[in-house]
Amino acid sequence: MDDILSRRERKKRETRQRLMGVALRLFRDQGYNATTVEQITEAADVAKGTFFNYFSTKEAILPALAEWRLQQLEDGLRVERGAPSSPVARIKLALNLVAQDPLANPVLTRHLFAAVMPRVQDQDDHPGRALARLLADQVRQAQSAGEIRSDLDPFYVGVVIRTLFFQHLMGWHCGHSSVALPELLDGMMDLLLDGIAGPRWRQSS
Repeated sequence: MDDILSRRERKKRETRQRLMGVALRLFRDQGYNATTVEQITEAADVAKGTFFNYFSTKEAILPALAEWRLQQLEDGLRVERGAPSSPVARIKLALNLVAQDPLANPVLTRHLFAAVMPRVQDQDDHPGRALARLLADQVRQAQSAGEIRSDLDPFYVGVVIRTLFFQHLMGWHCGHSSVALPELLDGMMDLLLDGIAGPRWRQSS
């Protein structure tokens, strides 16, 4: 019986992941608004009703996609999987990977945050908070490595990085910068780490 249940649960997980993978591909290739539930289920080779066994609406799949992609991002930041040994370099890698993700498309981002708006903003699974928490974990490691000051709250630093990241990302998509996006994000992090204070700031403050 346990084997039957485990096979059943495994099949359910596989079906759910297949639906998410197909939905993300269709959202990327033809746009969120142009994609229908029928197209998702047809491409995933499941009945339309199967979709609603996992997600109540098309919008409901977006938070699940964000959680899934963040889990994949977290796995991709492991040193044993080839990520840089420097925690700051991993933060830069994380920002560039998120920027390349189809969910970072401005239209999809707006739909994603609209889908999670009814939920409490400080819930751990809220996409914005989850990203800040992932960044905060890298900040803690950077503090241990001496790459970031140890007297700062890592979650606060994670929130600052996340806020600057989305501001730069949206500005880039709106054409406010001609710099390549990876270069723009790396420059943002370098400026944050170096600071903008001149040599006399501490004496005058």
